[in-house]
Amino acid sequence: MRIRSILGTAGTAAGLAAVSLAPGAGAAEATSPAGSQGVAAVAPTVSPGADFFYTSGPGYTCPDDTFCARVWDPTRSTYKVFKLYNCHTYSLSYWGGTGGYANFQSGSRATATFYGESGNVLKNVPIGEQSTSYNWTPVWKIRNCY
Repeated sequence: MRIRSILGTAGTAAGLAAVSLAPGAGAAEATSPAGSQGVAAVAPTVSPGADFFYTSGPGYTCPDDTFCARVWDPTRSTYKVFKLYNCHTYSLSYWGGTGGYANFQSGSRATATFYGESGNVLKNVPIGEQSTSYNWTPVWKIRNCY
């Protein structure tokens, strides 16, 4: 009797270990490309609102007299390009990672400025400057002109 009891306990423990260690449906769901678990993707936005379009990569046409900012949109798995035409300070929400920008504005007040969380100036972008690889993570606001 005692041997049967020991074997039964060992068998139960082995079965529980196999169940808890075996990959199942939950294991596949826990892994995502961004590495975050259980977090829904949110599209990047600007406030005040601005027109935008989508592009698959760094090549796109930014209209004349416009500052364009390209950021990854995880809800569509493509880049979202904001066309900042009206002179404002735009607050950025859900921006991060690498994107790009193009300053095709004109006039003496058309230098764009990127600001950090505390309002510190991160970068001034003169007319004609563009980048296909810029890290948006520290940027909280963009002022497209003065």
